[in-house]
Amino acid sequence: MADHLTFLPEKSPPRSLFVQILFEILYAIRFLLLYIPGLFMRPGDIAEGDKRPVVLVSGFLGSPLTWLGARAALAKQGHPVYVVRLGFQIGNLRKYSEKLQVFLEENNLTDCYMVCHSMGGLVAAHMGYRGRDRTRKIFTLGTPFRGHPLTFLFPFTFATLQMNPLSPFIRETAAKYRTLSSVQAVFARFDEVNFLRFLNIPGRFDDVKLAQVGHCNLFMGPAGIECITELIAAEEAKDPKPVVRRDEKGNPIIEVQAKKAAAVKTKGARRVRPPVKKKKRR
Repeated sequence: MADHLTFLPEKSPPRSLFVQILFEILYAIRFLLLYIPGLFMRPGDIAEGDKRPVVLVSGFLGSPLTWLGARAALAKQGHPVYVVRLGFQIGNLRKYSEKLQVFLEENNLTDCYMVCHSMGGLVAAHMGYRGRDRTRKIFTLGTPFRGHPLTFLFPFTFATLQMNPLSPFIRETAAKYRTLSSVQAVFARFDEVNFLRFLNIPGRFDDVKLAQVGHCNLFMGPAGIECITELIAAEEAKDPKPVVRRDEKGNPIIEVQAKKAAAVKTKGARRVRPPVKKKKRR
């Protein structure tokens, strides 16, 4: 297995192992309680921001309402933020991938970052070219790339059947992740859901280990949120989004047109010469 990176939170308050476990239990309870409300509502889209947009994708039984903390942190960083609502999150993952593509198209999102928790990473991986062409980079949080052995015991939904380690869907996922270079995986020091460590580590050199415990802490806790924002900030710094100039009506001006307009304005301006002092004759 390839070496990985380790993220040590600096801005979030330090927590002992006992406190991390306690908060993980609270996050898990909140995760389950928000499932039903999340079927009918989702946080409003934040369209304002001078950086690239970020799309947040939930996992199995995930609710859009669980992203409120990460959504606020990313918006504060200057990103437009969109939270996807895919429905019950227990059905056919391929159909969820199609819904995700349609969401990107309907909201006219291009060159965006995608942050996917758990099963959401599998959904993003199976998008077609229409969706992938609109995505700059995908960050997965605790995604079971090799399926999950518990699905042998609980084959009650379409999604769990697809996440079976022996399913064609998981074999196809492994093949897809080998070809997708724009994916970065984040995993916890210990994940109570993906308890077998190799499940959620693709084995790439840029995999990131969050030096804390918890499946929900990866996107609901302050350490996980800090990890998400720092990774996106580092990616954005590599190639900052160009600033779009706008005219008086707020319409974007193409850079070439802006230069031509500036040149014409300079050429048409009158040059004012300073007055010449006449020498007095003696």
